[in-house]
Amino acid sequence: MPFVATALLVLVTAYSAVVSFRQMPTGGASTWLFPNTTSRFLQIAVGLCTAALFAALGVWPAFGTHSYGRRSARFLIPDDYVGWVRVEFQSSGAPPAPVENGEYVFQIPPSGLLKTSSPEQYGWAKDRYFYDSKNGVRRLPDSGREQSLIWGKINGQESSSQGSRTYEEFFVGTEQRFREQIKGESSVDSSVSAVPSK
Repeated sequence: MPFVATALLVLVTAYSAVVSFRQMPTGGASTWLFPNTTSRFLQIAVGLCTAALFAALGVWPAFGTHSYGRRSARFLIPDDYVGWVRVEFQSSGAPPAPVENGEYVFQIPPSGLLKTSSPEQYGWAKDRYFYDSKNGVRRLPDSGREQSLIWGKINGQESSSQGSRTYEEFFVGTEQRFREQIKGESSVDSSVSAVPSK
């Protein structure tokens, strides 16, 4: 809940202004929170705002993660495929991405280009990558410079006569093959950093 920080800032600023500019009577004493001359209404208002703030902070862990997360994805890549994979979202006439066990399943064709009518989702999630063959699936490592086979993951947007479309790209292969690709001709900008996907 991004408004919590703003609400806290407004509350503290308002209280500071009231306390700082209120003139204390001679010999007046103040309590740990309010000067003696603070009206009862202001004390109640500050107390209610503080209670509301703490209540919001208390329920945030339960509901906040749903707002910023997204459904994770499982990429099924043809066995031994090496090269760029591209998923184009919101492609008219293409089928939606199926959902299995709570995650999207992207079955990548031998061309490396998959079109889906599903919209791209934003937020943090842990995606998984697999080589897919008639004998089953084999998980691809996607972290660690020595072992990773997933590199240069990017998200972008293109405009054409058919409208605007978002896409996701990543490279499948060793770090050496990835570096060779970004030095030469590739489907993504060569400024992409050679770091493994996270």
